[in-house]
Amino acid sequence: MKKVLLAVMVSSLFATCAVAAEKKPIEEIDADALAGDTQITPKGTGDDHMAMVWWIPNEFWESIFSRDATISEADKEAMLRAMSGVSLLAVVQADISGLGAFQFYGKDEIKENLKIAYRNADGQKQKLSPLDDIGPDLQVVLGMFKPILGAAMGNMGSNLHFYVITDKSPTAARLADPYRQGQIDVRLTRRDGALLDARIETPINALFVPRKCPNGKEAHISWKYCPWTGKQLAN
Repeated sequence: MKKVLLAVMVSSLFATCAVAAEKKPIEEIDADALAGDTQITPKGTGDDHMAMVWWIPNEFWESIFSRDATISEADKEAMLRAMSGVSLLAVVQADISGLGAFQFYGKDEIKENLKIAYRNADGQKQKLSPLDDIGPDLQVVLGMFKPILGAAMGNMGSNLHFYVITDKSPTAARLADPYRQGQIDVRLTRRDGALLDARIETPINALFVPRKCPNGKEAHISWKYCPWTGKQLAN
């Protein structure tokens, strides 16, 4: 009974609220923090395998463009228009030899067993599949993004593969909305058949003005109560 009560108390402290917190203006969003909130290492990688999953909502690109004076406003609008209605899932995966050599997986090899699903706040789950048919403008934009990220992440970035997933929903403005409660589940498969599961939960903390606990520490957007004081946080 004590264990059950403890579990209930802990879950209530970190229960995800229906987010009414203040959104950050796009130009104030820290792209590095946003990337950190949307990157995850799947469970079960081990010493002989590495994998990283990164969901990239359009707010990531908007935050970068808002600070880049080298790109014209017309070009920024054109790139964001090409990305409208979709988000990206970036995946890198590799087996690691006993001597530490990385044997990276190709894009088609990962895609063959890649499973993506979105679950909303009501628990409704929708399977997502990478789009095979993408427009020429989007192909151009993706061709620009990959070398930029590759240069930033080195050899790992060079083997980072992008999958385009739809962001359109028949019942909502966006399917996977980074401002609303939900989760994106991603399953990868190793060459030996082992399954790797990753979960990216929303709302994304970096998109919101930080709330403060009574002790002055910042409160994560998903917290309903301050874990240090037990006080309820303002939405």
